[in-house]
Amino acid sequence: MFHLVTVEDKVRVTPGQFDNEIQTIEDEIEKKYTNKVALNCGLFVSLYDIIGTGDAYVYSGDGAAHLMVRFRMVVFKPFRGEIIEGVVKKSNKDSVQLTLGFFDEIYITPLDLPENSKFNQEEGLWYWEWSDNELYFEEGGRVRFKVDVIEFNPEISQPAPQPKNLNLDKLDSYSLREHKQREEDSQEYLRNTKSPMVLKVSMREAGLGMVSWWTQGQDQGDGEMETENGGNDVGGDDEDTTTAVEEGDE
Repeated sequence: MFHLVTVEDKVRVTPGQFDNEIQTIEDEIEKKYTNKVALNCGLFVSLYDIIGTGDAYVYSGDGAAHLMVRFRMVVFKPFRGEIIEGVVKKSNKDSVQLTLGFFDEIYITPLDLPENSKFNQEEGLWYWEWSDNELYFEEGGRVRFKVDVIEFNPEISQPAPQPKNLNLDKLDSYSLREHKQREEDSQEYLRNTKSPMVLKVSMREAGLGMVSWWTQGQDQGDGEMETENGGNDVGGDDEDTTTAVEEGDE
């Protein structure tokens, strides 16, 4: 879910900051990169460390020192199929939005909710109909989900990327309708979102959904579930930046 990415960028240090150069460099990096998305790289969360700095240069008409700095950033970019826990932020008839606290652009479509999920218009909430029980996706409730797709959206009007190596002629009528519905949902999210990175997730497998559903079953000790009714701006500045020199898991 989190990775270390090495970045090289130029940092400007004014004469009044020479006595506290390292802290100034760290502050400038945090200000420029934190909570920004680098396309195909992920969301910069925080500065991890500074690897080193190059020679300082002073340009004509500018008394500040300009240094090329090599540093590592903690980046959020989960892998496809990763299981993550988050919180329900809000719901409507078209989707459920989830949050991790530091990242909110996580969406799940009705097709990717547990089978037999329905929307309660009066409550404005989705629920899973299981064994004559209505198990609600309550706002603020903790959920477990699987990452299906990470979509980068540099231009809001850009259509969602089409899946590759998919032979539509070999799909049965149900699968074809489901495939087309997923494409429409994907493009709708990209049109409506202001985030350059969007996670599309699912809860169709056992153990996914509201965490409370499954912890109740574990407390019973019989393997059965006990129930009750019931960003961001893209990147930093354009000045002299080279990102993703190397990447590793953290």
